[in-house]
Amino acid sequence: MKIRTLDELEKSLVSDLTWRKRELTTLKFMIQKSSADHKKNILHRASIALLYSHWEGHVKHCSLVYLNYLNSLGLHCDQIADNFIQLNLSSHFDVNFSMKSTKNQKAIHDYFSRLPDFTFKVVEDKTIDTKSNLNSEVLSNILSQLGLANEAFQLKSNLIDTVLLKNRNAVVHGEMLNADGLRDTYNEIEDELLDLIQTFHNLVNTAAANRLYLK
Repeated sequence: MKIRTLDELEKSLVSDLTWRKRELTTLKFMIQKSSADHKKNILHRASIALLYSHWEGHVKHCSLVYLNYLNSLGLHCDQIADNFIQLNLSSHFDVNFSMKSTKNQKAIHDYFSRLPDFTFKVVEDKTIDTKSNLNSEVLSNILSQLGLANEAFQLKSNLIDTVLLKNRNAVVHGEMLNADGLRDTYNEIEDELLDLIQTFHNLVNTAAANRLYLK
């Protein structure tokens, strides 16, 4: 899907978040209504994995549609913020590009000297990489790529890396977890993760609406 207008971007962000919220709410009700302990344990395990999938999924969706939108604007590289100038390098230089040769050094120099001649254009899914393990370090890199603030997520790095990622990895790798620990972990993630998802959503939406991608 091509995102050509701010309205299309906002609708795509909201649509993606809405179905994720609905699914998490349904699962929460299932846990609350379950009376058997072994059923709750199973639902807690499933929920931890699912909460992570929606965390990674919405961050990735927001990032990709934002870049898709920027691609559609046809902006010249002298108009855009420095982080996007850096991202645009991938359109001109391949991954094996080396700075050791004089020829390549000149190519880099020419790129930055002729920014008005170049249009911002990146391959979205090759630019944003969650590494199927969206920890705080990977998240920080994505935020930097998109020129978004990281402060709110730095404060929650323990929740992301230890509570969410460590337990999600244990679940998907088939490890047995203590029932009380499962319950407490689910409750902590469920209480806070949706706020983090919403925060990322809001950052992208605000950046697009306020044209923070421009110099």
